[in-house]
Amino acid sequence: MKKLLFTLLLLVAFPVMASHIVGGEFELLHISGNRYRLNLIYYFDVNNNTFNAPPELVDRSMTVGIFQKSNNQLIRSVVLPFLIKSNVSYTQPTCSNGEVVTDKLIYSAEIELEPTIFNDPAGYYISWQRCCRNYNISNIFSPVPPTGTTTDPTRYAGQTFYLEFPPVVKNGEPFIDSSPKLFPPLNDYACPNKPYYTDFAGEDDDGDSLVYSLVTPLNTSSSSALPNVSPQPYPDVIWKPPFSLNNIINGLPDLRISTDGLLTCTPRTQGLYVFAVKVEEFRNKEKIGESRRDFQMLVVDRCPVAVPPVIAGKKLTDAAYTNLNNMTVSFDNTVTNGDRCIQVRVSDLDATKADENFTEKIGIRVVGLNFKSSKLNQILPGITTAVLQNGSTADFQICFPQCPYFDGPYQVGIIAFDDACSLPLTDTLRVTVNTQPPPNARAKFTTPDLTIAQITEGDTPAPWVFQATDADLDDLVVSFTTDGFNLQDYGMALNFTQQKGLVNGQITWDPRCNIYDFTKRTAFTIKILVDDKDLCGFGIPDTAVYKLSIRLPGNAGPTIDTDLTSDPQETRVTVQRKILETVQFKVTGKDVIDNDQLILSVKGIGFNLADYNVSFPGVTANGTVASDFLWNIGCNKMDLKKKDTYTFQFIVVDNANKCRFYKADTVTVDVKLHCRIMRSHN
Repeated sequence: MKKLLFTLLLLVAFPVMASHIVGGEFELLHISGNRYRLNLIYYFDVNNNTFNAPPELVDRSMTVGIFQKSNNQLIRSVVLPFLIKSNVSYTQPTCSNGEVVTDKLIYSAEIELEPTIFNDPAGYYISWQRCCRNYNISNIFSPVPPTGTTTDPTRYAGQTFYLEFPPVVKNGEPFIDSSPKLFPPLNDYACPNKPYYTDFAGEDDDGDSLVYSLVTPLNTSSSSALPNVSPQPYPDVIWKPPFSLNNIINGLPDLRISTDGLLTCTPRTQGLYVFAVKVEEFRNKEKIGESRRDFQMLVVDRCPVAVPPVIAGKKLTDAAYTNLNNMTVSFDNTVTNGDRCIQVRVSDLDATKADENFTEKIGIRVVGLNFKSSKLNQILPGITTAVLQNGSTADFQICFPQCPYFDGPYQVGIIAFDDACSLPLTDTLRVTVNTQPPPNARAKFTTPDLTIAQITEGDTPAPWVFQATDADLDDLVVSFTTDGFNLQDYGMALNFTQQKGLVNGQITWDPRCNIYDFTKRTAFTIKILVDDKDLCGFGIPDTAVYKLSIRLPGNAGPTIDTDLTSDPQETRVTVQRKILETVQFKVTGKDVIDNDQLILSVKGIGFNLADYNVSFPGVTANGTVASDFLWNIGCNKMDLKKKDTYTFQFIVVDNANKCRFYKADTVTVDVKLHCRIMRSHN
């Protein structure tokens, strides 16, 4: 007992080199405010465990790094304690002889992502590295690593867990995002020359679009059991010939994943194969994040000979099941719920075989082929499974809802599946459904659908009034969009009242430019949309468009002049001086038309005025501003071989006018210096 305890303590205290990694991924899930839960999901190969101890005793916690993408700077290290362990289950538990046994370990902690820190537009990434993958992997180099640290990537194969996430603030506003939650992987094996499939897709709490692709798995930066937290780049694993990203398992067809996450292949040879899936997250067509999941597939010749089931369909009025692959049905809006149905029949030749005890378990399920809906299973009957005996068949009735899933024909796949090992064999009946929605009158505006108006700054325009009605007296939904501005930023407001089948509203505008800033835009488009809450909820909204613009008062720009020349339009003047002489002149700015407040100032181009004892008091006044420039040219700090011309730029600014237009004028004075000739007295 003492020896066992000592061994466990050693395992807890020191990272252990072992062959055990199946794969895994990160999850970053928003809780509230700036609080997030960071999960590291770690899949552990029980059969190839060379730890001789449970993994949660070896890795009691994980230290992961959060890096800034733009410069790979480490922002924070986070310790994730072990949370929970579970077993990954088989699709067909009765098929398992222990070929694949995988544990799912979750390490987790709550973290805070402060907007003052996590605001870089390029975003951030999280990484953690661990060695080693299984030593008997067929498609990559994954030998037992040598003692010590090696930089030769063919001498080891670890995994870098990797996730990218966006800044938590964009354009000054909170940007909330949770990474995709990936569905649990299946603990199934594949068989040579048998189709293999698994749904590797996940879900996104924010409704973001997810796009899946296969990528080369990432290795670790060294063969150390726990490499130090370090930024990217991370090396790829090295494929063994003839394997590659385009030939991951040497299948026919090879391993593929659809953009929505369905993983398929038909292996040809036995072996253990590693692969990686990248999940890119998009919002408004912009990529905002990326997740990676590594996993492995075991191919063994353990599948018994089996044939897939056959599914056929018919309309309720048909005498026979004649539709084997595709069928089309149409229902007008007078058809009752009990008649808006089809029937399907499932058969399976395995139910006629003595070695199967003349018995076969079958079932049906449904998928949307050109849409997604969480309510799709409602079209299935209450009982979706059956046991076929002595060549019998099973019939099921599929009934479609009164409202189509969208405005137009939709397609569903009715899938029949059996209990073959290791994965069910399937057959699919593709059904195109045309359902006429219940009668419904569209909501519509009774006021003009296009209004164009220009108003004068400072006026109080009459409100723009609108009205919308619905002949069915349905509740109405009012919304609006703009061409990229917020109503309140420009003194606008939209208000409305409503009752059954009626909306009355108005747009108001306070166009005072001393209250609201119109320097960036003077034209505005507002679209008001109204839709009715009809039974099916996918009516086409009616639209009213308002194109509004503001006419701003004119504002004359200021002028600037020096008394160095008699030209009031001068823009650049050059004066010649010697060391120890003086430069003195007056600069005047004027706005005689508007009498706006002016600001007069000067700056040195390429040098600091304070270093050269230059005097030019800045002045602010209405209408006219003037100030005297004085420079007593000293000899210290002067090296005419390096610099003999000093350029002064004088500027008068008018930006305190009513509408806050920025108007300015400049004049440049170049002072060219010469050496003072010293005469000798004999």
